[in-house]
Amino acid sequence: IMNLSPTIFAIATPPGRSALAVVRISGPQAHTVPSLFGVQRPRDRQASRAFLKMSDGSVLDDVILMSFSAPASATGEDIIEIHCHGSQAVMSAILDILAAAPGLRVAIAGEFTRQALENGKMDITQAEGLADLIDAETSLQRRQATAQMQGTLSKPVLAWRQDIIELSALLEALIDFADEELPPETVAHITVQRQLLLDNLRDVLDHGRRGEIIRNGLTAALVGPVNAGKSTALNLLTGRSVAIVSQHAGTTRDILETKIDVSGIPLTLLDTAGLRETRDEIEGEGIRRAKERARDADIIIIIVDGSVAGWSQSVAELAEWATGQCLIIVNKADRGHVPETLSETVSAHHSLYMSLQDKDGGSQIEAQLSKMVPSLNRDNGSALITRARHRAAFVAAYDHLNNSVPLNIETESELVAEEFRAAATALGRITGHVDIEDVL
Repeated sequence: IMNLSPTIFAIATPPGRSALAVVRISGPQAHTVPSLFGVQRPRDRQASRAFLKMSDGSVLDDVILMSFSAPASATGEDIIEIHCHGSQAVMSAILDILAAAPGLRVAIAGEFTRQALENGKMDITQAEGLADLIDAETSLQRRQATAQMQGTLSKPVLAWRQDIIELSALLEALIDFADEELPPETVAHITVQRQLLLDNLRDVLDHGRRGEIIRNGLTAALVGPVNAGKSTALNLLTGRSVAIVSQHAGTTRDILETKIDVSGIPLTLLDTAGLRETRDEIEGEGIRRAKERARDADIIIIIVDGSVAGWSQSVAELAEWATGQCLIIVNKADRGHVPETLSETVSAHHSLYMSLQDKDGGSQIEAQLSKMVPSLNRDNGSALITRARHRAAFVAAYDHLNNSVPLNIETESELVAEEFRAAATALGRITGHVDIEDVL
């Protein structure tokens, strides 16, 4: 078993050359760290300028020190923060001195958050929200992550779990005192509260996968015949030359991926190989992968050359791949369209007749995609599921409560109580609060 020291340190800012960097130390010996550099610890929650010194008395760096005492700190432990200059020489010197000090060691990944969890500074959902905030790429992701850090999910979950525990306590009392009958008003109270809980859980589950979509984003595959304009569309949407545009058929062999922000949702664009009959083994593999990724995509963007006869047949064939939504772009309007009729099924999809050579072509496509992306702006008070494990826990809690509905509360109280216990445990797994003493 690894012998882990309780006082940890690490650089809290990204590695590399920068104007400033932050070194954080957390644990019982944190407040002794300033003395390692020949300076005094500042007062709690006050920034103090200090000149850190090496063992030979030479100045290491001109820094700002901050001190926090347990339990009123981010981790619940004593904390020292060193705000230094971000040169590699400065950071290496500071880290070397800390590593040489008895009782201090480099933190492993996520260990500061683990300290905060163990000391009750946050629950699991808030830690997940912190991770999501660090990884956020869009404003909607940022808002969802900060809301989760503030308890948007954990607060209602804890309240519902407490309600279930209170109902369980009533049933356990009946079981312990079997010679006494459960008052009719208590039975009615349990029935009403259970239905209210079921309604609340069902409402969360009926939100669709909004939270998961905001966090994970969607994928859109650009598919179509060779030289229809897929790579041009990709470059328009990203505003840069991601894909090579050429008149030569089969230029795109492998799948190119890039992300854009559509109404706050990260949308991963997949530029796939142009579809045609080919004997080229590599190009053929690219076409096979294109079909595979298109079928897995949330949105398929079908791009065809409207100036070439038979484009409607290509659209019909490609639309059959769609498991989600479809956006049909009939390109090269500047060359004139060959008039063809789309079937009723295909016509139900979103469509654009345009020229990808237009300067505002990217804006036209993005505006259409915005209409297709689900409306995901929710009130900050909404309890959004952001991970598969949240959904699984909500489903389990709902199923256990629902399983108790056909049971007779008075004559089958043990079975009802067991279903309530399982429901409370399922909700507790979301935040990490699972305590068998709660019912007592």
